[in-house]
Amino acid sequence: MLVNARDIALSALVAAIYAVLVVALPMVSFLMWQVRLADALLMLSTVLGWPAVLGVTMGCFIGNLLAAPWGSFALSVFDAVFGSAANFTASYLAYRLAFNKGLRCKVEAALLEIAVVSLIVGSYLRYLLLWAFNVDLPLWLSIAGVLPGSFVAIGVVGTMVALSVERARVHTGFQRRG
Repeated sequence: MLVNARDIALSALVAAIYAVLVVALPMVSFLMWQVRLADALLMLSTVLGWPAVLGVTMGCFIGNLLAAPWGSFALSVFDAVFGSAANFTASYLAYRLAFNKGLRCKVEAALLEIAVVSLIVGSYLRYLLLWAFNVDLPLWLSIAGVLPGSFVAIGVVGTMVALSVERARVHTGFQRRG
C-alpha cells in the first residue's frame, strides 16, 4: 500500500498521465474499436507496484468521467466506475504476478491484463453502445473489438514502457519495494 510521500506522488503522477492521455485522445480511447494508449500504463504495476495500481485506477475514473462520448453523465459515471474496476483488477493481478520479476513474468502479466481488460470493458461496452447509440452488438463482438487495441496498448507499448522504466530505475538506483 501507499506508505510515504513518494508513493503518493508517484500514484498521482500515473493518474494524471493516464487521465490526460484519455482526455487528449478520446477518438482512440472509447467505442468498440479502441486502442487506449493510456492502458500502456497498466504494465507499470509490474515495476512500480501499488502506486501504479492506484494511479491507473484513479486516472481511468477521471479520464472516463471527463471525456466519455456517451452523451449522458450517468453513462459516463457507469463507464468511469466499471473502467476503473477493470484497470484495478488487471493491474493488481499483474502486480501480484510479475512485480520485480523478469521478462517472462512481465509477458504473462501483459497477457493477463489484456484478457481482463478485454473481458470486463468489452462486456459492459456492449451496453454503453446500446444505451447511448442504440447499437446492439453481440457480446462476443464487443469483447473482440476491445481485444486488438488492448494487445497493442498493453502487450506491445505497455511492456516496452515497463521494461524501460525498470531499466531506468536500475540505472538511477531508485528501488521500489512492494
